[in-house]
Amino acid sequence: MNSALHATDSGHQWDVVAGAGGRQDSALSAEISIAEAFPLLAAPLIAQVEQRVSALSASVDGENLHKLRVALRRLRTLWWAYEPYLNKKEARAHRRDLKSLADVAGQTRDWDILRQVLTDDKSMKHTFTTLLESIDLCRGDAFVCSRTTIQSAGADQMLQKRVGRAVEQLQAPGFDESLPVFARRRVDAAGNSLDNKFRRAVTHQIPEYPELHKLRIAGKRLRYLLEFFLPVLDDCDPANIKVLADLQDELGKLNDLVASEALLHKHAAELGKSTVVEHAIYYVSDQKVHCMQHVYELLHTVNETLAKKCS
Repeated sequence: MNSALHATDSGHQWDVVAGAGGRQDSALSAEISIAEAFPLLAAPLIAQVEQRVSALSASVDGENLHKLRVALRRLRTLWWAYEPYLNKKEARAHRRDLKSLADVAGQTRDWDILRQVLTDDKSMKHTFTTLLESIDLCRGDAFVCSRTTIQSAGADQMLQKRVGRAVEQLQAPGFDESLPVFARRRVDAAGNSLDNKFRRAVTHQIPEYPELHKLRIAGKRLRYLLEFFLPVLDDCDPANIKVLADLQDELGKLNDLVASEALLHKHAAELGKSTVVEHAIYYVSDQKVHCMQHVYELLHTVNETLAKKCS
């Protein structure tokens, strides 16, 4: 069963799912300090990073890169959550480093997504046969680059050192806020940010992709925070939020189409026959238009639902 946060912010109510599959098992409890909670939350994610980096040597499976990116994103969110009690300059620099590693992993993942976009419609697979062969070659080169860069970064050792540094800062005197109060404050901050980005997105007659992208990121941040702190949040009730879940899924599909279109434009010269590449760009662009329209409809459905709940 999913667990949900019910947060109220100036007129909108957000129910955001913390799926059972993403939740971290830990010894987190209301009695421990925020300093003690930090390594408990970081440890399983660092283990995931270490496991996925190691797996890159034995397999070219894109799932390793995907799960590595997710672990790095969750770690970025953890550092964002604790930023008020950390050296802000160091915390932001560390979040940038984590993003850079995730982006390197994404260079291969984007080719996997492009291939999936072009083969989702089985009737189109034959049309793009030669293009898919070129995509596979580019993907292979990207994987070698991703693997080399990630493995040479020594991410697991770097993360262990930075966790230690963060704990030192969190153990400084004067931090007497309880973990539940701290968790609620940071979850509320993420919820307010999500609500503000939602409001900006629905003000457009037709949604603008940069606003939708920011909305998607804000939703992920809130979801990750819920997965971290759910054990110490006592006001989270089960809820059926299928409409919002559908919106998040559609935002992810839209992001895949936008990234695929950009990849085709960027590497058009390397991908072979120009007419085939142009056909693929047109095909992906058309899919993007339809997805944007569906997202637009869902945005307003969610907006109307929230308005009714708050009236």
